[in-house]
Amino acid sequence: MKAKTSAWVCCVLGLALPAQAQNNVGDFRAKLSKWVETRQIVSEERSDWEAEQESLRSTRDLLRQQKKILDAEIQELEASSTTVDDERRDLLLQRGEYQRANAALESEIRGLEEEVLALAPLFPEPLQKRLEPLLVQIPEDPDLTKLQLGQRMMNVLGVMAQAEKWNSTATFLGETRAVGGGDRKVQVRTLYWGLGQAIYVDAQGETAGIARPGANGWVFTDEPDLAEDAALLLDIYEGNVDTIEFVPMPVQAN
Repeated sequence: MKAKTSAWVCCVLGLALPAQAQNNVGDFRAKLSKWVETRQIVSEERSDWEAEQESLRSTRDLLRQQKKILDAEIQELEASSTTVDDERRDLLLQRGEYQRANAALESEIRGLEEEVLALAPLFPEPLQKRLEPLLVQIPEDPDLTKLQLGQRMMNVLGVMAQAEKWNSTATFLGETRAVGGGDRKVQVRTLYWGLGQAIYVDAQGETAGIARPGANGWVFTDEPDLAEDAALLLDIYEGNVDTIEFVPMPVQAN
């Protein structure tokens, strides 16, 4: 009986051992599969990480290059900005100097214009007519004129040049003038000696006189006693006589 029991146990054990082994193999295979899967996952993660690292390095290098470019551009802009600021400051200084010089020049020109306008009525009438194109351009109110300073200066210089020319020579003119204290006007010959004096005589040599600048313009004063000498003087000046001689004339020195 005992022998049969042992044989039956052995038989049971013989059937139980293969089942355990089969379970172990199954577990092993499952673990192996899991391990392989894990390795694949790790490999993929590593590959992705390496790819991402490479991408990050490329991005980093690109950003560094862009940063260098931007730094260079910023430095260039700063240098350019500094240059522009310097040029702008210089231009502002130059404009300030120009405005001050322009204001000083305008003041000087205005002073000359006022002197010319004050002197013009004291010029002899023929000279005033010559200067009229220039005198009308001199502004009464400088704030209302559109003329440039250069043109205003040229007008003043033109008046002064013609006045100086008149003053430096003798000017002979034929004029119509009231003589004898009445309204009767006759043709007279007039010789202006600069801006200081003039002598006139009529065509008949009967009426003569002296003209001098006054407070309100030139004053013509008849002096019949000068008629003969005045006629001779003007004949000599015009070349109407063959002789040349000294002719005394009254001169007033102020």
